[in-house]
Formats: sequence, C-alpha cells, structure tokens
Amino acid sequence: LGPAPIKTEKGWLHLAHGVRNTAAGLRYVLYVFLTDINDITNVLHKPNGYFIAPEGEERIGDVSNVVFSNGWIADDDGKVFIYYASSDTRQHVAVSTVGQLLDYAINTPEDGLRSAKSVETIYGIVDGNKKLN
Repeated sequence: LGPAPIKTEKGWLHLAHGVRNTAAGLRYVLYVFLTDINDITNVLHKPNGYFIAPEGEERIGDVSNVVFSNGWIADDDGKVFIYYASSDTRQHVAVSTVGQLLDYAINTPEDGLRSAKSVETIYGIVDGNKKLN
C-alpha cells in the first residue's frame, strides 16, 4: 500500500503506490483514497486517475517511469510533506495540506471504467456548475 494513513475528521487518508497501464507501457504512480474512521476496510472515496505520476526528469533513471512513496508527515498546522522517489534515482518532496488532500479525495469522481460513464459524470459536473449561477 504505502505509508501509515493520516487520521482526519473525515476518515483515514491513505497514500498508495500502484501501476497504470498506458499506451507507452506500465507507469508506477501514487494514489490517494479515504477510508472510514471506524472501519479502515470501508473505502469511502477513491478518486479517478492518479495523484502523482512521473513527469519530466522523474521519468528517466535506473527504473524509468516510476514514482513510489517513502512516507508522509502531517504537521500540527495541517501541512503535509509527501516524500517520494522517481525512477529509483531521485528523492522528492511535495507539499500539500490535509484540507487540500481531503478535498481531492472527496470531490474527485471515481473511475466509471467505461467512456459512457465518464461522459455521464462530466455532464453531471457541468450541470451542477450551471446551477451555481
């Protein structure tokens, strides 16, 4: 999976390593998801796509097209430092907040697994945005 989850008021926030099959071959990426605070096996939100994927120089190295987590730290002020490596060659740190990560996990739609479902999701988002005006 990944590092120990972060306990939040909305549930356990997880960072996981996984593989995506692309036209250019396999790409190792990081995912974020949220589980129930009382039952860590109950996944509440599983955003579509990936959270972090190799880009630019991160794609080139001993094992190309790979990112994996080395851990994360949540400060008392809500800032989160995400430590990850790329292509078995470099170490990186990304900075976010618990609030931003929760927003991403909760509000990014799940993968519909079919084009028609993805189009339906996009139409629903557009219709919801139209109601805001």
